[in-house]
Amino acid sequence: MTDSENHFNSGVPTGRETWAELKLSPDQYRRLVNRYRLRYLRRASGFLAPYMILWLVFLAIPVGWAIFLSFNDDGVLAPRYWVGFENWARTFDDSELTQVVFNTSVFVALAITIVFGLAIFLASLINNHRRGENFFKVTLYFPLLAPPILGAMIWHFMLHFDFGIVNLIKVGIFGGEGVNFLGKNPRAMGSIIAVEIWRGLGFWVLFYLAGLQSVPGEFLEAAKLDGARSFRRFLRISAPMMRPLFLFALVIAIIMNFQLFDSVKILTDGGPRMGTATIVWFIYRRMFAFQDTGLAFAASVGLLIGTMLLTLAVFWLLRQRSKGET
Repeated sequence: MTDSENHFNSGVPTGRETWAELKLSPDQYRRLVNRYRLRYLRRASGFLAPYMILWLVFLAIPVGWAIFLSFNDDGVLAPRYWVGFENWARTFDDSELTQVVFNTSVFVALAITIVFGLAIFLASLINNHRRGENFFKVTLYFPLLAPPILGAMIWHFMLHFDFGIVNLIKVGIFGGEGVNFLGKNPRAMGSIIAVEIWRGLGFWVLFYLAGLQSVPGEFLEAAKLDGARSFRRFLRISAPMMRPLFLFALVIAIIMNFQLFDSVKILTDGGPRMGTATIVWFIYRRMFAFQDTGLAFAASVGLLIGTMLLTLAVFWLLRQRSKGET
């Protein structure tokens, strides 16, 4: 290796030296730069290869296969054959799918609004009153330690009309009949929303608490000296600085809540009269109860596309709002 190449390997990666400073001709300098870039790309590809393999195996290939099957009629016993957009056309004509899309949209809107409001309120309380902070963190996060199915089964045991603990206590103390939490709407949908809030509240409290604690203290102290109360300090200082955090949280919450299945399957199984059925429950039912795989795959891909479009719409709206404020 020449002295110029040694100097290149030690200094040129910064990109500040010129070919004249290295005493190289333009062609020599270009070859050395290309050699370094190729070596850099090889190293980068080695680091990226495991992730790309996992991405292909667990995401790209399954999604591509689902898209392909959405254009086929693939029964359990019947051979697969191409049907084009027939399955997609059926998704627009299916009254059950229309109902579950409406149910899921209502659930997502209510669950996110309530859980975010409670999470921000509790995070602000914990942030302003540090006494017992660790106790509240552990207590609120505890429901997340239980598997979703186990949590739903516990609530089913508590809310059941005949032998639920809540109804036994209610009848024993106040008399009368028990409350049919899971068999009538809107109580059934409200019960599912309550269970999901119970399960996810701790995560979002810790999420927003971390955001509140990242706000520079000098800004809050200056506002406090000016006489601003806690709510005004949050509204004028903390909230604007946490806007990217709010955006990220909203996108994640939308994706998570559109995938609701466990609580619906265990608590109500979509009832009463499809009143709590969600999109994922509909896909599961079409796939395994009716073996209507074509419609199930079309609905799955539609859910993926709809979630992506809704996420992009949230980004666009918040970006437009940010531009308007600036």
